Amino acid sequence: MVDGFPQLNWQGLRIHFVAIGGIGMSALARIAAARGAAVTGCDRVDSPTLAELRSHGIPCHVGHSSGHLDDVDVVVYSSAVPLDSAELRSAMTRGIRVVSRGRMLAWLQRGYDTVAVAGTHGKTTTTWIIANVLLRCGADPTVAVGGNVSDLGGNWRAGAGRLFVTEADESDGSFLHLVPTYPVITNIDRDHLDYYSGIDEIEAAFTEFADPIGDGAVIACVDCPRVRRVLKRVGGRKVTYGIGSGDVAAENLRLQPNRAIYDAVLPTGTVQDVILSLPGRHNVQNSLAALALAVELDLPLDDVLEALADTSPVDRRLQKRGDERGITFYDDYAHHPAEISATLQTARMLADRRLVGVFQPHRYTRTQQLYKEFGAAFDQLDLLLIAPVYAASEAPIEGVSSELIAGALRARGKVPFELLPDLAAVPERLAGELTAGDLVITLGAGDVWQAGDAVLERIRQAKQDPAAEAAGS
Repeated sequence: MVDGFPQLNWQGLRIHFVAIGGIGMSALARIAAARGAAVTGCDRVDSPTLAELRSHGIPCHVGHSSGHLDDVDVVVYSSAVPLDSAELRSAMTRGIRVVSRGRMLAWLQRGYDTVAVAGTHGKTTTTWIIANVLLRCGADPTVAVGGNVSDLGGNWRAGAGRLFVTEADESDGSFLHLVPTYPVITNIDRDHLDYYSGIDEIEAAFTEFADPIGDGAVIACVDCPRVRRVLKRVGGRKVTYGIGSGDVAAENLRLQPNRAIYDAVLPTGTVQDVILSLPGRHNVQNSLAALALAVELDLPLDDVLEALADTSPVDRRLQKRGDERGITFYDDYAHHPAEISATLQTARMLADRRLVGVFQPHRYTRTQQLYKEFGAAFDQLDLLLIAPVYAASEAPIEGVSSELIAGALRARGKVPFELLPDLAAVPERLAGELTAGDLVITLGAGDVWQAGDAVLERIRQAKQDPAAEAAGS
């Protein structure tokens, strides 16, 4: 038995994924299909992800219906799907096994030495850096990343090696289903307060997560004081990392617009001038997690360093979307104040002139709980446009809107900002004002990236039609 369920025979197992278009769900669906399961799925709306799944032989329906459940053994649902939804109720009425995304991930990683990357910030990039290092070292891992990566051609791979590298999602407590050999903790911060009662409960969850099995070890960033508190409560072996401290440490940081260079202090000695192909202090910390695991696994150092110097970025992590007339457009998934601050510090190095931000708050609960912290997150900007809240799966909360964040910015008085009625207003507001040297960055976990692309396209069209450009000036 595994977690109260029979050990799965993947070959021919019929699995239906509800909300298969989500980045985490799609990766699990692809891995299950690669193991021989007969996979189907559905989602509320069509998307490029569903089209990609269909192109690889996974039938995907648009909309939810109990008719999707004929001849199904297991139904997997994401945290965005309420348990009282008609599709899940129908599955339970029929006696079909219904499991969460977190439980399915736990099933998939059974029998592997699992590297599970948890933390409030940096999970996706850290997961990919670790996976890239293992790939370059010939470990042939199975990988599930929470974002698309060009080198993977998506967000997953099914390897033949003994290692399974995955993100571990703390947002709904589902990371506690995992039994990792190498739990990795990047940091711990106040977030997902719709699920947790406060930081004490969050730290308790990470403490439970950070207990390695067998001969494994917890890999943890001691730059974060909350992580240090958790480590004091955890048994088993520990490998720590950080900037200036830890078993694996970075010193002599040289942060450059498109990369970082540092000296790595390892248990075996110091390696000078380690090159990381990703910019920012936060990415140095992410790379140290991979170095710490590499030390633990005794991987060939030359291969590890080569991987760090050639790690492609994850989509929507300071991703360049294009440039026109000397104006550059970037997009980033950052949606928590700490993430936004770290991203904008790096983006500041890329801007020749003004740094303009377009922010879409993500979820009413996060806005309600963290609006004061958002007030200080945008200090690097010369202008901020704030869109309405992206609800995700949440219902509106009375009195909670982007105006709360505006109030915090107004009280701080450092960054000029404007509230917008919707994202459609962004091209009209920016296209005629931007000049060469400006950098525009869209920020948020929703669909804000579309606004940046729309501004870029409008500028391109104006360049192709000088008469229209003159009329609009």
